[in-house]
Amino acid sequence: MRAALATAYGAPLELSDVADPEIGPADLLLRVTASGVCATDLKVIEGGLGANPDMLPRIPGHEIVGTVESLGADVTSFKVGDAIATHSLFSCLECEFCLAGEEEACPTGIPNLAGVGVDGGYAELVRVPAAHALPLPPSLDPVEAAPLLCAGLTVYSGLKNANLQLGQRVAVLGIGGLGHLAIPIAKAMGADVIAVTGSEDKAATARELGAIEVTNAAAAAATLQALGGAHVVLNTADAPEPLLGVMMGMRPQSTLVLVTTSVGDLLPIPTPLMMGLQMRIVASFFGSRADLSELLDLAVEHNIRPITEVFPLDEVNNVHDRLRQNQVRYRAVLTP
Repeated sequence: MRAALATAYGAPLELSDVADPEIGPADLLLRVTASGVCATDLKVIEGGLGANPDMLPRIPGHEIVGTVESLGADVTSFKVGDAIATHSLFSCLECEFCLAGEEEACPTGIPNLAGVGVDGGYAELVRVPAAHALPLPPSLDPVEAAPLLCAGLTVYSGLKNANLQLGQRVAVLGIGGLGHLAIPIAKAMGADVIAVTGSEDKAATARELGAIEVTNAAAAAATLQALGGAHVVLNTADAPEPLLGVMMGMRPQSTLVLVTTSVGDLLPIPTPLMMGLQMRIVASFFGSRADLSELLDLAVEHNIRPITEVFPLDEVNNVHDRLRQNQVRYRAVLTP
């Protein structure tokens, strides 16, 4: 099969012909129809997320949609040709967290994330445990579905973890790959969404996606206070500086949700502000299989679709360069 390989940290991926994946009795072999490109992929190939040269070469990619090419001997829940959405955090399913339906907290989750500890979707074929495969709803195109499997899942689970309630106000800081999905997802969950961005073109997109108000970080506090304050702030921005201004627009007993590690080593939160607001801080990573199933249903019911740029596998290094330069609007998808 054709695949894009990370062979050395910090180096471009190599396009190569490699052996087809071997599957076990509880696995599926998928022919990849779409593989989303995520900032996490860049961290992996640049030596982040517990980098270990012994893990190379590695095929990146964890937003994987495909069709069943073959099945392991013990798999009875799918058949050849079925369209599949992959929950790519291949957790153990046996620990206390997995048994509680919180697979994203599994101690072995990150080492078994597709594209990190096991080969991922930047390839024509990929091995997927059948327990981490979900039927792709027929109305979801593979390219539209792929970004939902990480970017969409991450913001959805973050909003769930914030205990978002019908009629509450959500401020989404940063309208990029995550933020542009957070707007329609939060709206579908019954919230009023205020988008925070300094980009005029992204402001227009935010309104089209359903934001009731758009502001920049400097004016966010006043805007949010005039509306009665934000019940939830979802931070997807890569810089810590705008965060403090947005927090000044939070209401008492509100929740700050962090879904990115790019805000710096320390949060710019004054203790008096945090105590005065009785603020909760929730750090949310990925989501469970149940969360993903709920999100796919929500996407179908409310017509939630990412804005994508589509590329063939051979252009993967160009796509990564575009992502590094913040040129992708808003999610890139490879079609092996």
